[in-house]
Amino acid sequence: MKKSLFVMSILVMTMMLTGCNKNKENLKDAPDFTLRNGYGETFILSDHKGKMIILNFWATWCPPCQREIPDFIDLYDQYKEDGLMIVGVSVDQTGWEAVDKYIQNMGIQYPVVMFTPEVVRNYDNFQSIPTTFVIDKKGRIVNKVTGYRPRTFWEEEIKKTL
Repeated sequence: MKKSLFVMSILVMTMMLTGCNKNKENLKDAPDFTLRNGYGETFILSDHKGKMIILNFWATWCPPCQREIPDFIDLYDQYKEDGLMIVGVSVDQTGWEAVDKYIQNMGIQYPVVMFTPEVVRNYDNFQSIPTTFVIDKKGRIVNKVTGYRPRTFWEEEIKKTL
């Protein structure tokens, strides 16, 4: 009995020390893509390997998206020199004009591009927005977040991943 309790204690302590997160060796590579903004400029995800990327799928009409974008703007300004890249992928179906107007009104300085159905399929065919993927410097998805999260959550993700 004492031996099994000891073994159980060791297992619990090991789990606490190593965490119950995904095994870093089994992380999925972020699917590469080339997307354009309304000006015809392209963004190629693989060109930014070596940076931590917050890949945020959002829309101008989405209240939770609207709520988190100011935090993304601030975090990008604060951490871009440390290797953070934030990329907004708009799923607006009304076109670039509405997206561009929103970008200008909010003062978004990080890249914003328009989605394609193929990219959505490649990123787990998510059904809700905002959906955000955290990609490490090696180009692996380390977290998928559905829904709004406060600035403190994103800052912790940045500190863990940078």
